[in-house]
Amino acid sequence: MKKTGILLLCIMGLFSCKQEKNTFTIDGHIERMEKGDIYFIKSGEEKDIDTVKVENGNFTYKGTLTEPTVYMINFGEDQQPVFAILEPGHLTLSYEKDNSHSLLIKGGKEQDIYSNFMKGCQPTITKMDSIGKVAGEHEHDTIMMTQLTALFNRYDAALRDEQLAFIDQHANDVATAFIAINYLNAKQSTTVDDVQSIYNKLSPRVQQTFYGKKLASMLQLKKSTDVGQVAPDFTLPDVNDKPVSLSSFKGKITLLDFWASWCGPCRAENPNVVNAYKKYHPKGLEILGVSLDKKKENWLAAIAHDQLTWNHVSELKGWDGKVAEQFGIQSIPSNLLLDKEGRIIAKDLREEDLMNKLDELFK
Repeated sequence: MKKTGILLLCIMGLFSCKQEKNTFTIDGHIERMEKGDIYFIKSGEEKDIDTVKVENGNFTYKGTLTEPTVYMINFGEDQQPVFAILEPGHLTLSYEKDNSHSLLIKGGKEQDIYSNFMKGCQPTITKMDSIGKVAGEHEHDTIMMTQLTALFNRYDAALRDEQLAFIDQHANDVATAFIAINYLNAKQSTTVDDVQSIYNKLSPRVQQTFYGKKLASMLQLKKSTDVGQVAPDFTLPDVNDKPVSLSSFKGKITLLDFWASWCGPCRAENPNVVNAYKKYHPKGLEILGVSLDKKKENWLAAIAHDQLTWNHVSELKGWDGKVAEQFGIQSIPSNLLLDKEGRIIAKDLREEDLMNKLDELFK
């Protein structure tokens, strides 16, 4: 055989071994689901959905991966999606329909780590779910809602502590970057230091995974929209579909206010913003409201009902809007106070904090 032929066979052999090494197979069984479709969605490829057929409660799903990867698994339209970390090799999966806590995947080191973490968190999550159900039944009872909110926040803080403890102890696990993203996204107000501190804890290997890179992107975004930075410009349609640019507010102290008609805390905060506008607009304050609504009629009705007499814009795309992403907005209400040059001088000011800062600026 010629030398080139031998070399080609060697290359093909190496390629075959590499493919086999990166291949995964999941053999699964779903209780109380004889047949139907389930869906696997890989992180970062949300528009590329793999549909897998279930027959007699069983299915097999195969693919290739270069690293342990987070997938969202949907067991049907009426089922709550679950998350799992898949990795090369043979995995087994079991699930009971209508029980999102029943997912069990064996055969992968990273999934075992993640499963153990979720198992430890489950008692706290169950208590939070119970509080949510009770709150739904007593939403008009102001006293009870106050008590339930305080109790929910206490358990939520405990859950955040569990997440931070896990991050501290598992710097070299892929699951850590995924949990870190969830922790930061759920945090009411995330600073550059918050993200930097967690990112620095990750090992170089984990920093190069999909969620490690998402943390790096989040860090860069936080730095670009941190206090002291010039707010990035954007242009959006107003209530009359006329384009309005943030840069057109230069020369004025401007409050950039992210909100939505469906957001209860936003609506509760609106009277404070109205008071601030009434007091300081004559002295030069401007407000640009950016709505995360999807339905224009709801947006306009809320503006009228809450008497929000300043400028308003919206993409009408909810959380899929580009501007909220551009500013790293993870929760609403959220705001940024800009000086006359468009530089960010404060963030997420509420009630007295907003009034005190404006007093300082307009004294």
